[in-house]
Amino acid sequence: MKSIVLIARALIGGLLIYAGFMKAVGPSAEFAAVISTYKILPADLITPISIAIPYLEMWIGLFLFFGLYTRHASLAATFLFSLFLIALSSVLLRGIDLVSCGCFGPEAISPRYTILLDAVLLVLSVTLFRQTKIPPPYSLDGTLP
Repeated sequence: MKSIVLIARALIGGLLIYAGFMKAVGPSAEFAAVISTYKILPADLITPISIAIPYLEMWIGLFLFFGLYTRHASLAATFLFSLFLIALSSVLLRGIDLVSCGCFGPEAISPRYTILLDAVLLVLSVTLFRQTKIPPPYSLDGTLP
């Protein structure tokens, strides 16, 4: 089980860091445009959310990758992946045709593929949350009081 925790931390953390970084280095207007195509949020929330999400993803990813507050970070990742799944499912159910979900910045990934990826990451996040009641091996959690 220790190896599953380590692999899950590395996979989820690495993907969140990468996804957040790719959006953060690109123009926030591009990610805001993608968010607006989802037709879920009011117009005045789109820009602040398009700026906040990449940094939130990177922070959660860093905490998971290095094993710092792993239990809390895995719960935050669970929440993020749940939101992503709900948003993407909503778009597909409403018949909105997205070229890209915007998940990895300018890289175009099919929303149908992303739903599968988010579902796997959600399961891994829940598993990680359930398995980290004690500090996981090879983490910074063991060094904290």
